[in-house]
Amino acid sequence: MAYYDFLEKLRDEELLKFKRCIRKLLDSTFIVADKDPMLYDYLSYSSNRTDISNYLKIMGYDIVVDDDFKYAMLIQSEADSDVVGLKRISHVSFSNNEVLTLLVLWMLFLERFGKAEKTYIEFGDIIDMQKQYSISMSPNELKNAMRTFKRFSLINYNESDIKSDTIVTLYPTLQFAMDKEQFISVVKEMTTELNDSEFEENSDLEEDSE
Repeated sequence: MAYYDFLEKLRDEELLKFKRCIRKLLDSTFIVADKDPMLYDYLSYSSNRTDISNYLKIMGYDIVVDDDFKYAMLIQSEADSDVVGLKRISHVSFSNNEVLTLLVLWMLFLERFGKAEKTYIEFGDIIDMQKQYSISMSPNELKNAMRTFKRFSLINYNESDIKSDTIVTLYPTLQFAMDKEQFISVVKEMTTELNDSEFEENSDLEEDSE
């Protein structure tokens, strides 16, 4: 019961923040300072991090907080990393449209990361890169994918006003949203499709020239 002793000492306001941090992490994996400043501020104190870490370890989880990029992430507890039945419990299976959109967002993030304190793109940038890689997706399919990523604190934007110049904030948490094997697989698939498309276009040009 030692893990729970600290809860009895928390004031009502602090206990509420503790509960909200736990629920946010379990629901969306990440807490980003830009999106949830109050919760991240609570986590900025090492004693609070320790309390949350101890609590999560009971369920086989733990927490990592990056003070430089200002985000917190739910992870598998090291002690339970090899326990059968828990290893993939926190993983979410994205649809094909979500995976392709995620890859586009990741590439746009890499292009712009480090050029400013925060990383921004416009909605139109996503559509332009989709066209570049011959990704076919309806407006509703793209909106649904974006809504999913907003829920998991990978991005942020105003859902009520989506236009080509709508600003989308890209968070560093994007780099943890896809495992390495899946990332490589999708990149190879997209590259192959792009090369095949370019080959067909060149063949058409050669035929026209004849």
